[in-house]
Amino acid sequence: MIEFDLEKYLNHSRKVDLSEFDLASANLHPLTPAEVRCLEYMMDIELSTIGYLRSLLRTSIINDPEALGFLSCWAYEEYFHGRAIREFLKACGIGVHKDRCAQVRRNVTIRERLEEFGMAVMCSVTPHFNATLLTWGAVQEMTTLEGYAILAARTGNPILRPILLRLAKDERRHFAFYYNKARKTLEARRAQQLTTLLLKKFWTPVGSGVKHDPEVEWTMRFLFGGPEGPAAWHRIDATIARLPGLAWFDLFSQKMDSLVASKVTTGPHSADEAQRANRLAVPEAVSASCIPGSAGATPSHSPGQELLETSN
Repeated sequence: MIEFDLEKYLNHSRKVDLSEFDLASANLHPLTPAEVRCLEYMMDIELSTIGYLRSLLRTSIINDPEALGFLSCWAYEEYFHGRAIREFLKACGIGVHKDRCAQVRRNVTIRERLEEFGMAVMCSVTPHFNATLLTWGAVQEMTTLEGYAILAARTGNPILRPILLRLAKDERRHFAFYYNKARKTLEARRAQQLTTLLLKKFWTPVGSGVKHDPEVEWTMRFLFGGPEGPAAWHRIDATIARLPGLAWFDLFSQKMDSLVASKVTTGPHSADEAQRANRLAVPEAVSASCIPGSAGATPSHSPGQELLETSN
């Protein structure tokens, strides 16, 4: 049973306190260009949560008092996740433009804009669409916490590791809320049918729409394409499959199987990507300690049951 105590969450919700971490020494430890690229992606998605909240506020989910309370704290915490990553990158000597959030929002895809419109329309058509929103949220939050845990286990930077684990702790709580609410709303057979249809046709990984497909695919392969990846894929699928009517769920593994099979290397997909890869290969703003290929040994990542321990 995945437990979630909403009142406890609301009473203890807080932003990430950067004083917990020794950012002053962050640039004394290795950080690879690939890690920089991944962290930039994570930062951009976390800081874009407010845009997704705007979309949710146009749906009927805000008529649920529990959801309204949760979303208020959720958006606040997610913003400070992005800020924590940004401050870490800056401490490593990596420049982050002050208008980056606005630039990211300007570059969202047409698909993202259509999905925002579609969410509002679907909620006006059927009350069961909330089940899809909540299930989708559960998948994305579990993906995020697994990604943070994998990168924390893999990185050779001892300052980055506790930051990522701190963020994953919040994401476990976010996941537990979405999962428990989804379980309740999926009790209706029509909710199960609608959610199955929409997930099979439209589900995409975290960041799709905000980021363009080549960047999404690179990040997914970087985080989940290593030896620790398949265990995470199956944890995500198996957990979502325990929801009512979703025993079929295997979308994450399907997506990763496709990505791994379709791309043997992780080279750039376009001229823009090539330019970005060149910049990362010799990062202008990165301090000398951010040495390509200097990540520490990759221990096996098996968070297992602690992903479900969400009441603390």
